[in-house]
Parts: sequence; C-alpha cells; structure tokens
Amino acid sequence: MKNISLFCGLSSLGMPFPKENKEHIGYYDIILSKLQNDGYNVSGFNMSKLNKNHTWDLENALNENATLASIKSIQLQSIDSLRNANILFKLVVPKKFKNTIIINSSDYENTLKNMYINSDNPIFLYHGGPNDFFTFIQAGPVELIDKKVRDNLPKDIKSLIEQCIINIEKNWQLLHQLNSNTKVYALSYYYSPLYDKIQKIIFLQEKMKDKNKKYVNKFMEVINLYNRLLKEACEKYDYVEYCDITFLKDYCAPLDFHPNTKGNQLIAEILLKKIELETQKENNTTNQPLKTK
Repeated sequence: MKNISLFCGLSSLGMPFPKENKEHIGYYDIILSKLQNDGYNVSGFNMSKLNKNHTWDLENALNENATLASIKSIQLQSIDSLRNANILFKLVVPKKFKNTIIINSSDYENTLKNMYINSDNPIFLYHGGPNDFFTFIQAGPVELIDKKVRDNLPKDIKSLIEQCIINIEKNWQLLHQLNSNTKVYALSYYYSPLYDKIQKIIFLQEKMKDKNKKYVNKFMEVINLYNRLLKEACEKYDYVEYCDITFLKDYCAPLDFHPNTKGNQLIAEILLKKIELETQKENNTTNQPLKTK
C-alpha cells in the first residue's frame, strides 16, 4: 500500500497547543512524518478542535460538504473561544498557536467529504465523545468546582455516557459509509492530574458540610465506564480498533488536560505500531501469488 490518507479528529487532543510543547508537534504530525519517511505517499488533514468537539460537528462537516478553509476557520475561532472560556485555558493555550493553522488557496475549493471519499486508504485517528458528555451535563471539569453547578447535574450519568457511545458509533458508521476502505483507530479517554486537583477541591467543599464524607473519585469512575463502553463498541466493527491511551495521566502538560511533548510521542508510537501492522497485513494479502487450478 503506497497511498495513505491520514485524518485526525475531532476533539482538541490532536491539537498540540500546550505551552510546554514549544514546537507544537502532536501525534498526528509525528505519524504523518514517519509514514512519509517510510516511503508512503501520505496526504492528510487534521480536523482536531472541530468547533465544540462534538460528534455532530463531524457529521455536519461531512454532510454539509464543508470546505477545508471553512473547517480551518472554525478551528481558529474555536481556539479563541477556548482561551476565553476561563482563566486556566487562557494561561495554557498560547494565542500564537493559531499561526500553525494556515488556510491555503486550494482549501477554498477542496471539501472534507470529497477528500475522504476519494481516499485510497483512509486512516482516521479518532478521539471524540467526551465533549458530548460535558454538553449533556452542561458543565466542563473546571466548572464543576462550583457547587451550584454540581447541584444541577443530571442524576442518571450512565445513560448520558451510553448516548455518547451511540453518537460515536454513528460517526464511525458514516465514515465507513463514505469510504468502505476506512480504518478507524479509536482513542480512549484518559485521566489528567488536573482532575485530581479539581476532585480534591470538590471533596474539601463537601467535607466542610459533612465531616464523615468519604473521598470518591467521580472523574475516575466516569472515565472508566466511558472507556469500557467504548471498547465494547469497537469490538462490533471490523474496521475500528480500540487504542488505550490511559497512560497519559503521567504525561499531561502542567495545569492542562492535554498531553505534553512526551505524551504525544507515546501516542504516536502506539498508533504507528498498529498502522504498520495493518499495512504489512494488507501488503502480504496483495502480494500473495495467484492460485492455479
């Protein structure tokens, strides 16, 4: 297999904007470069930080035949929105990162849908779903420090996670419908040390009212359930492979939910091993001698 189309999205995981990552090189960039160096003819498009990172944002981009220019414009606006969400994100997301997203003249003509449909061997590095969940509960992790926000949380969390997985599966089905040669690598969610800090603040708040309150890591419970259901969903599709990246808990940028430089390198290594195994398998199938009667 000489031609590969590499896609990445749709959450902000694939956007290496933490200040710690000075060169802003993410796992997508590492994989793209390695495959090119190995002799593959690789084209690609990184659609990470696609609007609000919802599964339906990917559906809209594909169904509405969005141009690459319009998607990049959305990414640029999304970075501004992220920086303005709260003081923490303004500190960890440098404004200059926007300079890494360049809109070329051809981007106004090329559409994501056509690019995907016409791909010989599309590989999709997929990370989506968690932002659906935060929208369902109407709060992000940082906002949960506010007791008033927590008091208004839905009671049935499990059903919301199940809906996230349903939405994710719809994404995979659409990608396969558009191109039956697609291979999806579905990345798990992971636990950032920042969740620890938030959970401990919440615990101290609750401990002041109830001295007998026991520490329960709700974030970990939700993430474990999410990953279990995601893995089960992956097993239903022969073109989807589950990728465990929970090790990122040790490789997050300071005061950030996103991976640091080493974390991006480790994600790339795991995905490259899977991609190389898949390409070797396909090459062996293609090169098998024809049987004669």
